[in-house]
Formats: sequence, C-alpha cells, structure tokens
Amino acid sequence: MLGHTRLAGFTLCSVGILACGTHSGTRDAGAACQTVGLPPTSQLPHVTVSGATAMAILQALDAIFASQTPPVSPGAAYSLPSLDCSDIAVPGDSGFECLLALGADGGSQIDVSDITASAAGATDAGEDTDAGGTMLAQNLFNALAATVSMPCVDPHGVHVQLQNVSVTASGIQFDDASNYATFEAPNIQVRGPDAQSLISAFAAAGLDDCDPTRNLFIVCNTQGGAPGCGHEWMTLATVGASILEPACGPGGGTQAEPPFDAPTSLAIWNAIIKAASDAGFQPMNGTIAQTTVINADYFTWDGTTLAFLLVADDPTLPPSPPGFASDGGADE
Repeated sequence: MLGHTRLAGFTLCSVGILACGTHSGTRDAGAACQTVGLPPTSQLPHVTVSGATAMAILQALDAIFASQTPPVSPGAAYSLPSLDCSDIAVPGDSGFECLLALGADGGSQIDVSDITASAAGATDAGEDTDAGGTMLAQNLFNALAATVSMPCVDPHGVHVQLQNVSVTASGIQFDDASNYATFEAPNIQVRGPDAQSLISAFAAAGLDDCDPTRNLFIVCNTQGGAPGCGHEWMTLATVGASILEPACGPGGGTQAEPPFDAPTSLAIWNAIIKAASDAGFQPMNGTIAQTTVINADYFTWDGTTLAFLLVADDPTLPPSPPGFASDGGADE
C-alpha cells in the first residue's frame, strides 16, 4: 500500500491510496454528465428571524456587547461574518461558549464563555470565563438554537454555527452552517488542452465525478520516485436545491479505493501539474515544478472551463508502513 500525504486542512496523514469505481448521474440538472459534473448550486440554508425569537437573540447579543471592556457599540444595524455558539460537554469541561467575529473581514472577535472547569479549577489560558454566572453565552446559545432547524450534535457537545449574520432593530438573518459547508471555490481554472488533458486522464481511469452524493478527492505523491495517485469519494448532500458538504462530525470518504496503476497515476499527475503551472498556481512552498504532493478536489466542468481546488507542497513525507514498499506493493 502506498503511503500518501493529505494536505487539506494542513493535516498530514499516512493512509492507503485506494482505484476507481463508477457511478452514473448528474451533479446538476439539465445536462448529461460524462466524467466531471457541472458547477453545482451550493448555498447554505438562509434563515430570517423576527418577532419574539429575534428579540431574544438581539437582547443576548446586546448583553455581550455591553459586557466588554470598553463596551462595544455596533449600532442599530450591523453584520457579523460568523457567529458560533456551543454547549460544551467534554471530560473536564462543561458549559457554553460563543465566538462572534466582528468587522467586514472578521478580524476582531469576542469570545464569551460560561464554561466551568472540572476539579482542576481552571480554564484554558486566555479564555474569557463568565465566572460571575451571568450566563451570557448560555442565553445566546439558547436563543440561536431555537432558530435553526437542527444544531450540530457531536461527541463534544451541541453547536450552532452561523455565517453572514445581518442584524437590524427588528430582526436577524443568517446562513446556517451548523451542519453543512458550501462546495469549495476553485483556485485553478483552465480551458482548452489543459482541461481536456485532465478530463481524458479521468476518463481513462474510469472515474465518474457526476454523482451529486459524492465529491472526487485526488491524492498523489512522488515518494516512490514516479508519481503514485489514488482517490476517495467524499460525501456530499443535497439540501433543498443546493449541493453541500456535511460539516458536523468527523466527515470523510464514503469508501476506500485501491491505487491507480503507474501509467494512470502519471497521466493524472502530469495533467494536474500542467494545469496548475499554466494557471500560475503557487504551492505552499517552492514552485509547482518542485511539488511532491498534491491534493485536488471539487472538480467542475461546464463544457468550457475545468475548475478545481488544489493544494500542493514539497513536504517531508512519513515512511511507508512496515511491510509495504514505497512503490505501492508489499515487500517480499
């Protein structure tokens, strides 16, 4: 089994590179999909709140702003790029915590916590603990939890995550990101021969990235000298008219796939590297020619432009697991 490095989220993992399955379908209605699907509609559920429910949220926010030193005065109408609240339930800690991002870029933040530490009697360094028992975070969490259709429940507690929050004196609107994330925006867009080369490489590998329930994730590295590539299918969900990525819980792929053979791996590697080079892509370190590890996903094709999200680097890779050769086969 060929060890590979997964760069998404800047987390290095050594897992098996796994080959291809096919599944027919269309990512977006109206066009027959052959290898790579159309760019999907991907918008978080939008919620508008008014009346007593909105007033409860506004009062909880006002109390948090007033508790700051000095007090924060956002005005009668304001926006929050993000607003996250959690009912924490982990060994050692319990209680509520809310994080408000302020300003157009979210550069300023307010962190308010009602978390009570266990017998150790202390919270994490820098945590703004509501030792006075004013329940600022709990009040906001309860008000927000009443507005979303389903908070995220995981082993760490219950979570409400909002984006693009717009507040006025009479109501509040937001995008509910508690359980889903939008389809990632591409950082590579190519046309012509570069696009056709990658589509042809996928077609030759038998890949079918048309199914709206999954997203193709390609991983390649040159640990064994020549490129070795594999893939897995990451779960997607249809919510209303949108294709979204589940974001509550560990997530992950839907199934393990065996590695591509050497010619297929080389074709996919060359096509991705050429597209990245022609698009002027800058890897995490070095140049695209020096890249030894690539992660690529969120592929879309509208008949003219092929787009995808690429992360590339030249890291120090972990050794292959004992009993496995670096070329993907078991040691004799």
